[in-house]
Amino acid sequence: RELIKYPKITEYSSIWMDSIRNGEFGLTNTNRLVRFYKGATGLKTGSTSKAGFCISATAERDGMSLICVIMGAPSRDVRNAAATSLLDYGFANYETVELQVDTDLITDVKVLKGIEESIKPTISEIGKVTLKKGDKDKISTEITLATDVEAPVEEGQKLGNVVFKINNEPIGECDLFSDKN
Repeated sequence: RELIKYPKITEYSSIWMDSIRNGEFGLTNTNRLVRFYKGATGLKTGSTSKAGFCISATAERDGMSLICVIMGAPSRDVRNAAATSLLDYGFANYETVELQVDTDLITDVKVLKGIEESIKPTISEIGKVTLKKGDKDKISTEITLATDVEAPVEEGQKLGNVVFKINNEPIGECDLFSDKN
């Protein structure tokens, strides 16, 4: 997961065939999914007599990225079929959704000893979360705000947070902060 934060990795690992040395030497990717699986973006295959056939496969569809790892398969074909099956399961049963907050629910925070009496908190970058399909409508938000803050208030000062939950279990969080001094 850490590795694919770098776009060059999937840029190279998603290439099916290439040549080097002015076309004198051809290279073919050992990850057949990059050619035959819709949305495949890479990543790495390998095999040894003890480990069997292994793959770390990545794919993206409709803004959702998945990683699947298969270890110890008895053959390349079994490894590739297992990776295909696991990725298919992920795309069929999960979706990535952007978390949202009703900003009308975020009230002003009172400023003590300040020039302004209150400040409206700004929300930090919220982000996305991958959920089982159909769970999007189950998301609830719990907003926690400071009751008051003492001046001076600094830009970027944390004034609260929002916790996103499904069935009372946290699935994400973001901060509320001051966007000015």
